[in-house]
Amino acid sequence: MMRLDNPMDQNPDAPATGAPKNFTSENADTLKARAKRLRAALANRDVRVSHAGSLELMAQSCGFRDWNTALAMTRRNAASMDVADLGIGKRFAGSYLGHAVTGKILGLTGTPVAGVYRIEVHLDHAVDVVASKHFTGYRQRIAARINKDCEPVLASGQRGPGLSIDLLL
Repeated sequence: MMRLDNPMDQNPDAPATGAPKNFTSENADTLKARAKRLRAALANRDVRVSHAGSLELMAQSCGFRDWNTALAMTRRNAASMDVADLGIGKRFAGSYLGHAVTGKILGLTGTPVAGVYRIEVHLDHAVDVVASKHFTGYRQRIAARINKDCEPVLASGQRGPGLSIDLLL
C-alpha cells in the first residue's frame, strides 16, 4: 500500500507555476468536492492520501503550485483588494511575472506619483524571473510598484508587468 501525505514534499524547491490560462474561477467548495472524490478513488486502489494531500493533488492537477494558490485564484474575483488592506507582516497570494506566488509583506510606502505604492515582499518560494531557456535567475525577495487596487504598475503609474496582490491569507 502506498501512502502520500503531501505531494509537495517530493520537490519542495520546485519553482512556482502560474495559474493555467484556461482556468475558470471554480469556487473553493467545488475544488474541495473534487479533492474528496479523488481521495475516495485513490483509496479504492489502495493508495492512501491525507485530506491535505488530496487538496494539494487537486490544485496541482489544475496547474497550480499548491492548494493555497488555487484557493487564492478562486477568491481573486470574489473580493477586490485595496492597498489600505495591506500591512507589514501580512501574508498574501498573488502573481509575479506570470508565476502564482505566496509570501509576506515586508514594507509598503507611497511614491511621488499619486496612487502608486512601492511594496517589498518575501516570497515563500523563489521564482525564476528570467525568460530564457539558457539560464535562470531566481528571486525570493522582491520590490515592486502597485496601484491602489494592488495591481502591477510602472513607475509612471501605467499598468505593467510585476507583482499583483490578489488575496490576503
